[in-house]
Amino acid sequence: MSVKLYSIIVPAHNESENLVILLPRLDAALQKLSHDYEIIVVNNASTDTTEEAVRNLSLSRVRVAREPTLGYGRAVLAGLSEAEGDMIGIIRADNQEKPDDLRAMCDAAEREGVALYKAVRKNRISDGLQRIIISFVYNMLFRFMFGLSSRDLNATPKVFTRSFLESARLESKDWFIDAEMVIKAEYMGLPVREMEIEYLPRLKGHSTVRMRHIFEFLSNMLSWYKRARHGRLLA
Repeated sequence: MSVKLYSIIVPAHNESENLVILLPRLDAALQKLSHDYEIIVVNNASTDTTEEAVRNLSLSRVRVAREPTLGYGRAVLAGLSEAEGDMIGIIRADNQEKPDDLRAMCDAAEREGVALYKAVRKNRISDGLQRIIISFVYNMLFRFMFGLSSRDLNATPKVFTRSFLESARLESKDWFIDAEMVIKAEYMGLPVREMEIEYLPRLKGHSTVRMRHIFEFLSNMLSWYKRARHGRLLA
């Protein structure tokens, strides 16, 4: 696989305290790649100093995109619309994932020629027992309903090719977009690889995941299951 440019997307809602830690680490990790890269921070309806914090870092390969309507999927889609690379990665802004793991996935995806490379989180103790159980049940339901072989669908980092992005026509505007990527990749018969990563405690701020997101996620799961059964997954 020939890669000329990596585009790394960082969706961020009120993560200014985390971004000032993450972005220098991410920039340093990506400098180890054998190709050029860009980092796109998506300011997703933030009410903090996200853009000022990014500007003050003065990192030449980092730029800011804006998505004024709150929604993780919306932020990802906004970043994808700005991305110019032929290989694209997503990492969250909360410092629970190591930039070096993302860089390792980029290298592996290029070396192995796969359409989608994704994380599988280890050591999720900091998430609390309730979230761990919910995540386990989600993933079991997905594997049963959609016949998937992948684990931990919602995990990032994720790295994928532009050709996959163009074929997948991603559309989810909420947290389901991570699952949508995996479901579509497997249904298209594309090679998907997984890498176990150490999942770290959040450094700053608080998670924005709420109970309403659980019901939203279940609703999406049923909707996409119906689409899959009727052969309209990519419609």
